[in-house]
Amino acid sequence: MAIEHQGRTPAGYALSNELAIRDGAGGPERFVYRAPELFYWSGWSPDGRYIAVWEVDFYSGSVDLDGRPLLVIDAATGTKVTLGRTLLYGSTAWTPPHALAFVAGLGRAVWEDKRLRLWSPENGIRDLTPQGVASFAPAWSGDGHSLYFASGPSGDYDPLVVFAGRGVGDRRIAVLNVATGALRSLPHEPGYVEEGARPSHDGTRLLVLRRKTVPSTDLHSIADAPIEVWLTDADGAHGTALMRVTNSFGYYGWDPGPSEWDWSE
Repeated sequence: MAIEHQGRTPAGYALSNELAIRDGAGGPERFVYRAPELFYWSGWSPDGRYIAVWEVDFYSGSVDLDGRPLLVIDAATGTKVTLGRTLLYGSTAWTPPHALAFVAGLGRAVWEDKRLRLWSPENGIRDLTPQGVASFAPAWSGDGHSLYFASGPSGDYDPLVVFAGRGVGDRRIAVLNVATGALRSLPHEPGYVEEGARPSHDGTRLLVLRRKTVPSTDLHSIADAPIEVWLTDADGAHGTALMRVTNSFGYYGWDPGPSEWDWSE
């Protein structure tokens, strides 16, 4: 059991700044981590051995948007590994027993300097995507063999290009077999680009986060580019839109956390 100990700011706000482990009901607490100021919880590895948190050396909502250092802590020994800065949403995914896919890269825009990496205690950190490709929103297949993520060219923001789904706005779902390195891309739904996917546990269906493209001739005529959740087959085809989220895409990309759209158990 992980226990967050909190302090208080002068204004009375609670901040998590210490992390302890209790191995059994009523057992003693073991402190495994003390933050310089506070930390944000990310989650346990599936085998319960490792904990991921974001470390915060001083509080700033603006700095939060640009990412914080992601740490992995061994719950048994307290050993800490720093993985680099990641965004606080759409950037991490565990697979059994304790491998963590994460999107490394500073900056709040999802199409700038975002490289997909994989960490495990046995193999350390390795890159899964090359420079020049902006990767985001990793999600593992049910068998843990393949990694689904949104992929597109990295570069600077141009609103007319991005909202039209061209250039850095031309994003689609990539599927990577981590063992073999085989990479494939799923086709676009006409009139949309893809911003994320969640495979079902049996691998037969996908939940796909799609963004409707909005071609415009000038900045003032850009309409809302709604995000839609689709249910598709395993290849992202033959889909049906389930719901629409308006006003969810803008200058930095999309920002709903993974818990806001996912399969039930």
